[in-house]
Amino acid sequence: MGIPKHVIFIVLFYIVLADSVLLTQWSRINTSGSVPHLKNASAIYDPLGNRMIVFGGRNAAGEPSDMIWSLNLMNNSWMQIMPNGGPNPHARYTHNLHYHQNANAMIMWSGQGVSSAVYNDVWKFSFASNSWSQLWPDGNASGVPLKRYGTASVFEPVSGMITTFAGFTTNGRFDDTWTFDAVNILWQDRTSSVHPPKRCLHSAVYANDLGRFVIYGGQDTGPLDDIWQCTLSNYQWANITPAIKPPARFWNTMIYYSGGNIIIFGGLGTSARNDMWKYRMSENSWEYINPGSSVPAARWGHTAVYISSQDRMIIFGGEGDSLYKDTWQYNNVSAIGIEPISNVIPDEYSLEQNYPNPFNPVTNIGFRIAESGSVKLAVYDMLGKEVQVLVEQELRQGIYNIQWDAGSFPSGVYYYQLSSGSFMQAKKMILVK
Repeated sequence: MGIPKHVIFIVLFYIVLADSVLLTQWSRINTSGSVPHLKNASAIYDPLGNRMIVFGGRNAAGEPSDMIWSLNLMNNSWMQIMPNGGPNPHARYTHNLHYHQNANAMIMWSGQGVSSAVYNDVWKFSFASNSWSQLWPDGNASGVPLKRYGTASVFEPVSGMITTFAGFTTNGRFDDTWTFDAVNILWQDRTSSVHPPKRCLHSAVYANDLGRFVIYGGQDTGPLDDIWQCTLSNYQWANITPAIKPPARFWNTMIYYSGGNIIIFGGLGTSARNDMWKYRMSENSWEYINPGSSVPAARWGHTAVYISSQDRMIIFGGEGDSLYKDTWQYNNVSAIGIEPISNVIPDEYSLEQNYPNPFNPVTNIGFRIAESGSVKLAVYDMLGKEVQVLVEQELRQGIYNIQWDAGSFPSGVYYYQLSSGSFMQAKKMILVK
C-alpha cells in the first residue's frame, strides 16, 4: 500500500523536528562564584528566585556540611546563603529536601551527620525570613519513624504531606512507609502488607499528575534494579519492574515530568555510571538514552532538579574518578527517548537505509513497526560483534527515527539490525572520519 504524498511530507517534517531536538543534549554550564566539591547533598528548584538550592552533603574531606548554596539560573552564579540567627539543623548528608511552594520554603528531613549520627528531625527553611525552624525534633519515639539516613521521600505541596520509604540505621535497613503532615505536625505509619523489600540510598519522584510515589533502585546486600509505585490515595504499593531494565545502582538521580515519564542518570553499581534511562509508566518500559558526544563524567551522589517551565534538568557535583563541583544541563527533557514520528500505522515491518551514508559522526535510522511488541535495534562491526544497542524495549505500532552518534567509534563499515517477533532485517552503513 502506497503512502500519500501529504503523509510523506508530514513524516519528513517530524523527522527533521525530532532530529533538531535530539541534537540538543548535555551541555556544561559555565558558572561563576565559589562552591565546594559536594556529594550526597540534596537540591530543590526555587521557581520564585529561578535558582537551584543545594543543602548539606559531604565535602572533599568527607565531612558533613550544614551550608546552603544557591545557583542563580539567570546569570549562572553560585553564592552561599547565610541563615539569619536562631537554631540550625545539624550538618548532614543523604537527607531529603523538598520545595514547599505554598510556604515559599524548603522542607528537610533525616540524614547522617558527624560520627555516624543519624537523624529523624524535620526542618523548614523560609526563603522570606531566610531562617530555619524545626517542625519535628530529633529522637526515637513511639509512632515516629526511627532515626535513619538514605531514605527516599516525596512532598505534596497542597496537603503539605511528606511520604517516605525505607532507609538505614545501625539497626539495619527498613521497609516501612510513613507520612508526615507538615501542617498539623503529625507522623503516621502507612506500611502495607505488600511493599518494596528493605533498602537504602534509593531514589524517588512524585508523579503529581498521577498521584503516585515512585522509587527506584537502592542498596541492600548489593545494588538493586527494581522500580515500585505507591498510590498515595491508599498507600498501596505495586512492583512495576519490566524484564528489560537498567543495570542495578544506588545514589543515582531521578526526575519526573508529566505523563508518567521518569529519567534516571548516573549512580553507583559495580562502578560509577553516567548512563541515562527513561521509564514510561504508561507502557511499563525502560529505554536507554544515547547521551551524545558530550556527557558528564561518571558519578554518584550528585544532585539534580527538573525545571518544568524550562523543560531542562540540571545536575551538580558528585563523585566518580574524582570529586566534582561541575554543573551540567540537559535541555528539552520531554523530547528524550524514542517516540513514533507520525500517527500513520504501517502495514508491514521495514528497516530504512540510514542517512546520510557515508556519515560523520551522526546518522539517522528509520524503521516501521507493524505490531506492538519487543523491538531491538543494534549496531555491529565487520566481525559481527555487537558494539551498541540503540533500542531494546517494548514499542507500539508506528514509524520511528533514531540517531546513532558514532563519535567514539573508528571509521569503517558497520551493520545495523532490527528484530521484532519473527521479523529481522539488517543493512550496511559507512562511518568516514
